[in-house]
Amino acid sequence: MGRSTAFAALTTAVLMVTGCASATPPAPVSSAPPPTGPLTLREALGDPTTVDFCGLLDFAEIEKTAQPLAEPTLSMGACSFRTTIAGSEALISFGFPDDRAKERLAAATPVTEPSLPRGLRMVRSDLQGQPLLHLIFTDDSSLRVGTFSQGREAAGPELLAVATKTMEGVVTALAAGKRATHLEYRDRSLARLDACSALVSDDEVSARLGVTVAGRGDLSRHQCLWGEQNAERIVRLEFGLGPHPKATAGVAGETVGGRGSFVQEVSGGCTVLTGHIGGPDPNRNQVEHAILAVQAPDACVVARRLAAIAWPKLPA
Repeated sequence: MGRSTAFAALTTAVLMVTGCASATPPAPVSSAPPPTGPLTLREALGDPTTVDFCGLLDFAEIEKTAQPLAEPTLSMGACSFRTTIAGSEALISFGFPDDRAKERLAAATPVTEPSLPRGLRMVRSDLQGQPLLHLIFTDDSSLRVGTFSQGREAAGPELLAVATKTMEGVVTALAAGKRATHLEYRDRSLARLDACSALVSDDEVSARLGVTVAGRGDLSRHQCLWGEQNAERIVRLEFGLGPHPKATAGVAGETVGGRGSFVQEVSGGCTVLTGHIGGPDPNRNQVEHAILAVQAPDACVVARRLAAIAWPKLPA
């Protein structure tokens, strides 16, 4: 797995330990004709900070191409699920791309079949041999299906098939006028914060990372990336949902910035995670998380120093 792909999977792997809420019941059948006008992302999704991305996926159709290994994982800005492709475990993630996606899309390959309704476009922009599909709305905002697999060389066509099936279900639903459901976060929720400005500044990250970087996030505001995807020094701050964190083999529990935290060194990088308040669904054993991921020399040293700055600023 390449550097940027491994780092992209680093925070996802930490949070991929719980399923998302039950599928949204089908809407009543309407006799009204489906809408045909140009579709913007805001029209389709509404408030981008509270979207339930798992509720937009058609898992009955996805299962015709790949069987998820467990319940999908809902985070604040994406929905992910694991499957097995060509003998290797693969991770499929659907949600907002980071803000740098606009630069990559300029050189992306248009996907012309099938043609899409309502002014929607699909393009393919691979990352280190792993297919990425972007659904572009008429306001040039986009959603992304990303794929991550250790066996990407053997699984490339099958990964693309799963990504395509996933995105086609989203297109069908949104083009027909389906509106995204939204999560009701609690007071003091991390969902109300901007990950690029609420806890650490560009100057603070640059000083600890040793290079000058500027944070850029996505439409959800729940993640921020300092540095370029293929750089040797990168910091990511992400807000997510998951089970109550605990120490396990390879995950050390300690106090960082006055908060109970869990430090893990993975794939040449390091993550520091702390739990926050309960998640939006009171019926599930789930809490919000803040997680700092660092790829750099002495990654855990950098991650602890940044967490010591960020964690005291979390809502009390």
